Amino acid sequence: MRLSSKSRFNIFIFLIFALLTTYAGCGGRDLLGDTKSFLARIFGPATPREVYRKTMLKEGWATDLEIEVWDKAYEVAKTTPLTVKLPHREVLRLDDALVNAAQSFRLHLPAGRLLKISAVGGGQLFGELFRFKSGTPNTRPANYFPAEGAPEVIYETPWLYGEDLLFVLQVPAGEPADYELQLTTEPVLLFPVAGKDEKAIQSFWGAPRDGGRRKHEGNDIFAPKGTDLLALTDGEITRLTNTGIGGKTVWLYDQDRDLRYYYAHLDEQLVRKGQRVRRGDVVGTVGNTGNARTTPPHLHFGIYSDRAIDPYPFLQRTDALPAASPLQLSGRAAAMNVPTSGNHYLRLTPARDGKVIRQLQNGEAVTALGTTGRFYRVKTGKGEVGYANFD
Repeated sequence: MRLSSKSRFNIFIFLIFALLTTYAGCGGRDLLGDTKSFLARIFGPATPREVYRKTMLKEGWATDLEIEVWDKAYEVAKTTPLTVKLPHREVLRLDDALVNAAQSFRLHLPAGRLLKISAVGGGQLFGELFRFKSGTPNTRPANYFPAEGAPEVIYETPWLYGEDLLFVLQVPAGEPADYELQLTTEPVLLFPVAGKDEKAIQSFWGAPRDGGRRKHEGNDIFAPKGTDLLALTDGEITRLTNTGIGGKTVWLYDQDRDLRYYYAHLDEQLVRKGQRVRRGDVVGTVGNTGNARTTPPHLHFGIYSDRAIDPYPFLQRTDALPAASPLQLSGRAAAMNVPTSGNHYLRLTPARDGKVIRQLQNGEAVTALGTTGRFYRVKTGKGEVGYANFD
């Protein structure tokens, strides 16, 4: 019988540990310590949640059954997330009923956006951000709240099509708390035209050109002639041209993201080929050279990998945080009942057109776990978790 790759790997790890343990017993403790450090670098350091759980076991802060229930809440949350759209703001009740100690969120992060997740509230809190592989959350988190300091996660996706992510939030066992969770994004790049923002974009990706024979592969940002053009990030100037279409152009290569940024219709090119620039350095000025000579001065800005991609997500301003929910949670258990009239639905997302999990029964008892906008995050007597609007 041929063993699977996973089985062979597990056997390999077992043999390594067996050999190291034997060696350590013969005085090889330095090697064992070095190897543990090496394996920690491969598999990742323990997260604050893992450190807390280990200490909880060692110090006897909770019974075995309580730890089992606490772990189960985490696993259930990780495997059955609710879906939210960015930006998102939600007040969560994570209570000392251990089965309600964890909640989770699935979200889509577009390319070009820097995700920020923060929690406002007191006490210790565990937050872990996971990537997906083949539709399943990875075992190890990509990032997590630090053990000390402000609870915040920052993450940028490497994928040009964006990425689905999972965020799991949990409180320590037996420590109830209310938190406001805030999920926002901001551009990973500096805006390329000094003193301007996305409001200066007047021609967008996909707009027809040459009578519909081609489509616009970039964004046109309008500004007075001579306005400084800025390096969006650290990089290298790889090309300068003066052509009939783009006029005076500058190409900036971003090695970290493997992207090339294209500045066209410049009045002046103020860099040289091969020059290293830093974020915010002036690379040229706004003009209307090339085929823009009959239009007001503007920058045609494009982004390229192996093909052109829409620059707009890279240029959008930082998200405004949604308004706070007018709904209130009362009491630690937050027990409530579905209204006795009307049709009310348990949904996967906090939106009136969100995917329906099921229709709730009038008068049905539920537990409120959070609020966002006009929606409650609720848990039913059957253990289902979803969003419900009772207007």
